[in-house]
Amino acid sequence: MRKIRLCIGSNDIENIAKTHMGDTECFYIYDLFENSENKFIEKRINIAKDMEHAKADKMKEIIKLVKDADIFVAQQKSPNFVNIATTTKYQPIVVKSEKISDILIILDRSFQEIYSYIIRRESGEYFDTIPELK
Repeated sequence: MRKIRLCIGSNDIENIAKTHMGDTECFYIYDLFENSENKFIEKRINIAKDMEHAKADKMKEIIKLVKDADIFVAQQKSPNFVNIATTTKYQPIVVKSEKISDILIILDRSFQEIYSYIIRRESGEYFDTIPELK
């Protein structure tokens, strides 16, 4: 069964952070399956939180923490999200919802579209598309 491993930045496990992903306290890792099921994997502390924003070193440290993710989910499109989209295998996604439970539903509704981006990236294609889902 196909799955998407996703990373959501949050300060409280219930809501996505209202800031850039790299400025959050923790990363919550989930697996989203094509049959609409999802599974919480783990919480990871963001040790790069206090690094200067929009620096490549901060982005590299965060990627090390969540390197097994396919997509990064945040409420804001940051300069690093654009850089991630154009230079890495990771697919950034911007969502407007606040509750993580709602975000998982929104991502599930777009599973096929998101999965197609992941496949393109796995084949070595990098592009600047950052979907904004509602």
